[in-house]
Amino acid sequence: MKKMTKAMLMTALICGTMYCGAEPVHANELQEFTLDEYVVTAARTETKLVDTPANISVVTAEQIESRHYTNVAEALKDVPGANVLDTGNGSYEKPILLNGDERVLVLVDGRRVNFDIGTMSGRAGYDLNQLPDVGLIERIEVLKGAGGALYGSDAVGGVINVITKKADRSYGKVSVGIGSNGTKDYNVLYSIKQDGTGINLSASKYKQDYYKYRHYESDTTKRWPYDVDMDNEKVSLSLTQELNDDSNITVGYDYSNSEGLGTSQMKYSSQRIEKRTDNFYAKYDWTLNKKDQGYLQFYHNELDYYFSGGMEEKTNGIDAQQAITIADNNKLIVGASWREAKAFNEYYYQQEEKIENLALFVNDIWEFAPTWSLNAGARYDNHSEAGNETTFSAGLNKKISDNSHAYINWGQVFKAPNTDDLFYYAPGGSYEYNGVTYYYGPSLGNKDLKPETGETWSVGYTSLISDKTNIGINYFESDLVDAIDWVSGIGAEPTYVRNVDEQKKKGFEMSVSHKLNDTLDLEASYTYIKVENNDAGAGFERDWNYIPNLYRIGARYHDGKWNADLFLRYGAGGSTGTHGGKQSYVESDYMTIDLAVTYQAAKNIKVFAKGYNLLNEAYCEQAGYISDLGSYNCPAQARRFLIGAEYSF
Repeated sequence: MKKMTKAMLMTALICGTMYCGAEPVHANELQEFTLDEYVVTAARTETKLVDTPANISVVTAEQIESRHYTNVAEALKDVPGANVLDTGNGSYEKPILLNGDERVLVLVDGRRVNFDIGTMSGRAGYDLNQLPDVGLIERIEVLKGAGGALYGSDAVGGVINVITKKADRSYGKVSVGIGSNGTKDYNVLYSIKQDGTGINLSASKYKQDYYKYRHYESDTTKRWPYDVDMDNEKVSLSLTQELNDDSNITVGYDYSNSEGLGTSQMKYSSQRIEKRTDNFYAKYDWTLNKKDQGYLQFYHNELDYYFSGGMEEKTNGIDAQQAITIADNNKLIVGASWREAKAFNEYYYQQEEKIENLALFVNDIWEFAPTWSLNAGARYDNHSEAGNETTFSAGLNKKISDNSHAYINWGQVFKAPNTDDLFYYAPGGSYEYNGVTYYYGPSLGNKDLKPETGETWSVGYTSLISDKTNIGINYFESDLVDAIDWVSGIGAEPTYVRNVDEQKKKGFEMSVSHKLNDTLDLEASYTYIKVENNDAGAGFERDWNYIPNLYRIGARYHDGKWNADLFLRYGAGGSTGTHGGKQSYVESDYMTIDLAVTYQAAKNIKVFAKGYNLLNEAYCEQAGYISDLGSYNCPAQARRFLIGAEYSF
């Protein structure tokens, strides 16, 4: 009854938020929310949200600052339809699910940063810990739904594009924070603009000495038996030189280094994790005829990863793209990309392994009627391990008004196995905890894996239903053939990877934002996801590694000097048993509350405070429960706080 009451309460709150703002729109009223914001990720060129046939969320620099996110993973936790699989430990990887899928492409200013070696946690291709410092970010565009026909492999669940700030003026910021568990947070951003030259420099260091979690069975807050010594450092430097009114060149470097002890109770309890990335890039941008943008970019990404063995990857890539206006109502985006990724694992690969991919793509944006538009895309991939594949996509958009649209889109999927899928091998072993010996089996890659193929559908509606209320509704489905899936071994059983005959995902997303008055804004969302696997033709069975129901409710107070953001997250329907080698949850639901408060103490000084997991909930976002220990395998952190100050100049 308690769990049902929580779910009913969350649904009522979301529906109530929608109802309270549903007044008719009057043409002469000032609209606080609009859909005429431009985005670039869905079509690979600038389009208004209202003209884009896709489900897109945008996290702005204002939201990042007001909620005082310390990293991109925190920001994405508040995005409808997104689910960050966070162990709570900053040194362990943080993959993200979009539309219930870990196969997500991550870009920085349109530049691919995914790891072809994969991540340790499943089908994800990137660790959010390695993204640039949030102080450097202008906005984050989150495209939910397959982008494979435009972006290729990895973009099955969607695309995250982190767009950094331009050096358009000279200014700087410095902030310092301290908090629970020996936490220290240092950030600096300095931007210089002189004539046609712009320079951005940012650096940050986040450190935490130890780790506390809420133990489920004893209902007590416990300190992890080892000091995690988590340390996350980042540096970004970019220089942009304007060549003329229509072109510029940018060169840059992004560095990240995260290290500390793992917090899995099942194994690696005291295993040190070290991950460093060094990304170099150069990009030449131009505009033809004052309207058609194009670019040529080169990048070199390096990953050094130590986690029960040393892993490294070096990737070189080239991208080229050009927009071509065919007519006032028709534009083509054409381009090509090439990348070569060399990966090596000193313990678990027998030799260095290499993946190459050459791709050609085109996207046709055609407004065939005054309020109707069609986006049609095609992409050809030549992959060294997965072969050749051509994929297509189509999106139909109906612009109902300047602030509402309905859309439907369809896309094909081609996802190649990563190098860990193909070549990984880790022997089994044992570990001791509290005087008890536990055994775990080997982890086995599979050189005979087939690429994942399939298709996705999405239909949605977004509207400003009053001058103060914005709503969005989206339904999605995906059907993958030969889906690649890792199965976790129980005890001494092996962990292995195989092609599932078929994998189906479906769900829907509902979101609303409402301006209650001049000082208070409300937002809420609900996401449902169902994942089913048909393994070896045995029939579809639900994959219980996913929490099917995610609710989010937020409130923001702002009056000029004060800014306060309260955010509640509630997950429900998680499995409490073991199904087909999938680890699950000790309790089917959890609820957390975070609070961020900022006060403008002086013109150039802000003070801030943030509280996490204020309910001190015992929960996890990655499934796994160790019954012998009476707690989660990767427990989330207990209640903690951070306070600090920021000085701008």
